[in-house]
Amino acid sequence: MYKYLVMFVLASPLIGIWLVEGGEPSLSVGIPGTPNGATVAFSTFMAITLLVAFGTSSGYFSLRRRTVEVAKGLPGEVEPTKAFMHFSCRFLVLNCVFLFTMLFVFGGIQVWLGSIEKGLFRATLGPLGALPYLMTKFAVPALFAYLTVLMLKTDQAPHVKWMWRLNAFIVFLAGATWGFKTTGLFMLLPGLLIMYWKLPVHKLLVFAAVFLGSLVMFFFVFDSQLMEDVEVLAFLFSRLTILQGDVSWYVWGLHQAGEPLPNYWPTLLASVGDTVLSIFVTKTDLAEWMSYHYDWMLTNLSGSSLMAVANGHSVTGTPFAEAVIAGGGWFGVVFFGIIAGLLIGGFYRGIANAIRAGRAMAAAMLSTYFCFHVFSWLNGGGITQLFHISVGANLLVAYVLLRALSAPRRRRPARIIKLS
Repeated sequence: MYKYLVMFVLASPLIGIWLVEGGEPSLSVGIPGTPNGATVAFSTFMAITLLVAFGTSSGYFSLRRRTVEVAKGLPGEVEPTKAFMHFSCRFLVLNCVFLFTMLFVFGGIQVWLGSIEKGLFRATLGPLGALPYLMTKFAVPALFAYLTVLMLKTDQAPHVKWMWRLNAFIVFLAGATWGFKTTGLFMLLPGLLIMYWKLPVHKLLVFAAVFLGSLVMFFFVFDSQLMEDVEVLAFLFSRLTILQGDVSWYVWGLHQAGEPLPNYWPTLLASVGDTVLSIFVTKTDLAEWMSYHYDWMLTNLSGSSLMAVANGHSVTGTPFAEAVIAGGGWFGVVFFGIIAGLLIGGFYRGIANAIRAGRAMAAAMLSTYFCFHVFSWLNGGGITQLFHISVGANLLVAYVLLRALSAPRRRRPARIIKLS
């Protein structure tokens, strides 16, 4: 599955750029599409990325190829089925508590009932919003990935599989409380990545059908107002292609035309977090605040007003657009292509080695970081998400929860009764 995810995140914007150069309108920027050489430039970026990734993962630098299978049991480990059931029961309790909290404490049930718009729900979380974000974006997915490794170590008896499926269903429901089309699926992705590391083509087609079916279902449930004027399948195709690549096409066009691009390097300071950054940069000055946030900068560069950006409007840029802005053209394309390739290849080897060695915690943490940070960067750009201060908090909380839920149950010592 790993390789399919990488190819999707690289190929979908390329198709979008090709379509816009062929005359399709840019939906993000709102201008007609014209040829500007972006297809060739992005193809070069993609080729560099894949070449470096192949060399790092299994090609030039790795002469031996080995199968990737989970070790069924290591010396000193608890019996696999017992360890799985012990962890899965605790995880199920945590899942149910998290789902209940999202539905009835934070008000996610109102999103399901249509009483509140999903964007407004996210905005009304307030200061406590950091907790559900942390649980959704890293902790719960990491725990599910850990559970998946434990399951693969067992003989996968029916009761083991059903317990895994029950936890997966609760995780999906918790993600669905946000009302966004892919949140529930993404929370399952780190675990599915481990389970289906080697994915046959026929199963890939099944996954693709389930993914598209889920997107359509969420359109009907949470975006029913769009159904009146929009053909869902046509919109999904545009969302997965044109909206993935048209901003990259536009940025390359600005570079080719010699238009000035914004200063990229101050945006790296956003990695310290907005709380620290606001000590030195005033948040009320939207123009100044934008200059320190790549996503704001890119959306504004694409034609959106600062007020629209401040209210949450955003576009998809890809690392290619980030490379053009940061490096001024071809130098940035080559440099960011190398970085992307090293990350893709490095995480492929790291996750594969962890799975092969049966190191559940390492496999879970690496796969979750890849899905929520590396894959997210490959999809939308903004390299600070790879080393943002919140990443440290995510890793720490996930590690603590993993240790707590996997800790063996303490047995009380038997009382010795002395007979006089």
